[in-house]
Amino acid sequence: MADQQSRSCPSESITTSLENMHKLLLEALRHREQEILRYLAILGPAIGGFVWLLTLVPPPKIGPFIVCTVAVLLSLFLGAIYSLALGYNYRYITLELAKLETLLHIKDAMLKGWPKSRKDFLARYKLLSGIPWCTPPEVIKVFWGAFLIGIIGVTLAAAFSRPDFLVLAVVIPLGFLCWLLGCLFPIYFGNKLRRQCELEPENWDAS
Repeated sequence: MADQQSRSCPSESITTSLENMHKLLLEALRHREQEILRYLAILGPAIGGFVWLLTLVPPPKIGPFIVCTVAVLLSLFLGAIYSLALGYNYRYITLELAKLETLLHIKDAMLKGWPKSRKDFLARYKLLSGIPWCTPPEVIKVFWGAFLIGIIGVTLAAAFSRPDFLVLAVVIPLGFLCWLLGCLFPIYFGNKLRRQCELEPENWDAS
């Protein structure tokens, strides 16, 4: 009985450590939302260079045009994956926060919409078909969607501005592949999050 009480009521030093960790994790959540802006600072000049390329008179040769277009498409694709990776990291931190808040016995102070257990996380981050699905929080999700739209925009702009066979044969398949993978990668991160959740005990209070 005493052993159970000691597990459910952490000592003062352990509680202080958990509270400090809780503060650090909350700060980390804010940083996840800011990091995507740093990537935009790198991507912005690439998009500007592509727009400048489209307006050149006379137009550039096919080789340099394809290389520049492919570089911009890959940058947008990496931006989409980076957004999803930040989103996964964000969800993982909220999982850790939920566990800490349970151990600190402040679960009743949590927002009602905040997942509170391993079971809640497993139920929330999946599609109706049961496929794991982890997308970023709304602030980062906007950028994920913008990157996917950007991939479509760059692909179509390149195809319509230079409808040469080589451009169409390289840019359109690559653009479609980047867009498709960007749409499907939430499944990959959903599986990663599910595996992390399945490592946790059913009842955090009993751990």
